[in-house]
Amino acid sequence: MSAIPRAIAILSLMALAIPVQAQFSPVNSALARSVSGQFIVHGGRTVTARATPGGFAGDGKLLQLEPSFVVVSCERIKQALTEQLGDSGLWRGKIYIAMQPAQTTGDEITLICERFRDGWNYRLNMPNPVEPVRFVRALVQVLLLEQANRAAAARSAEIPLWLTEGLTQQILTAHGQQVLLAPPQRQGNRLSVQPSVVDTRREEAATIARRGLGEREPLSLEELSWPKEDQHGGPDAEVYRLSAQLFVAELLRFKDGRACLGRMLTDLPGCYNWQTALLRAFRPHFERQLDVEKWWTLQVAHASGRDPGALWSPAESWARLGEILQVPVEVRRQKADLPTTILMPLATVIRDWDFAKQTPVVRTKLTELDLARQRVAEEFLPLVDDYRHLLANYLAQRGQVGLTGGKVNSPTARSVMRETSKKMEALDQRREQVRPTPSAATAKADQAVPRP
Repeated sequence: MSAIPRAIAILSLMALAIPVQAQFSPVNSALARSVSGQFIVHGGRTVTARATPGGFAGDGKLLQLEPSFVVVSCERIKQALTEQLGDSGLWRGKIYIAMQPAQTTGDEITLICERFRDGWNYRLNMPNPVEPVRFVRALVQVLLLEQANRAAAARSAEIPLWLTEGLTQQILTAHGQQVLLAPPQRQGNRLSVQPSVVDTRREEAATIARRGLGEREPLSLEELSWPKEDQHGGPDAEVYRLSAQLFVAELLRFKDGRACLGRMLTDLPGCYNWQTALLRAFRPHFERQLDVEKWWTLQVAHASGRDPGALWSPAESWARLGEILQVPVEVRRQKADLPTTILMPLATVIRDWDFAKQTPVVRTKLTELDLARQRVAEEFLPLVDDYRHLLANYLAQRGQVGLTGGKVNSPTARSVMRETSKKMEALDQRREQVRPTPSAATAKADQAVPRP
């Protein structure tokens, strides 16, 4: 099996550190294969603490790698990634991991992907011992690359850093103790096993990221796309990781978010940048890069919390929400008449308009609802969220294959329109039921105003 020279890519994985308890002891050379057969690990001679000038190999923050444990970690990281993105099908590329004695804590991890006649193979040159976050990041990177390259020809995909970092952070926070396996420490002829407590409670990734950021504001989309040097491994590295985690989590919160990210990975080899692949995959939600930036700006505002001093009163919240749910339309009763503007319920637009014409209107209303969510009174938040979810799901359903392209008369399209229109009308009735009652003072003042 001969390799195609021009289809070789070498990637350098940046070094970031997090404190995770691990033990270090020397192990012998070994070869291990994972249960699925995808991961093949070769363990060379490891460096003992006594053999290193600074004694870094005895650092409890470093993860000792031993082939039989590494293959289990690899399978568990792949399983955790599947939990985030959904099942991607059978793997096609083997992943070889060559462990090399570490000389410093910052030894580079290199990823080499090579195109053969029957597909792509991957090789990770991994220093041993290694910082846990670097180990997980390297595995996430190569697994994403393997998934993206399954249909790639001569050009390998380029995985955006925010996607690798966001998924790495989520796997570490949700599965860190389960995926990071270190050999037990040897003491003479006996093994000393350190027990660990695993908290199986699950929280949403967005909640975890927001809590980690605290008072710090998430990075902008431009900063996520083009990170600075100090965001790789400097003091701002944690902000980048948490911002990336929040960005990925919010994309996955779309009803079809996992499917969209899967399509993005598939499209990456055929695109010159990830922005194009993201827009293709998330077409039901974003038409332009500007739409992605606006959406992310709103998510950042959500993460920063609501300012109580800027909230609308219940009466104003009800009135503003009513304005959002109306669409101004110009009509002419006769051809010679000047156009007159009337307000049409959004439910009517969804039921009667062509999908191509109603799509920009629905997107605009989604943006207005996102903005209103920052200002409406507390009791109106569930109603606003229900409107937002209904409209977002409607665009996702209508954006599926077979429902676009003007096929308004297809049975499936009609069913989606009718169902959404009914739910919109039900939400409108809920809004009427929670209409604030004017106070006595307001009613008295209203009566004092002379009527024409």
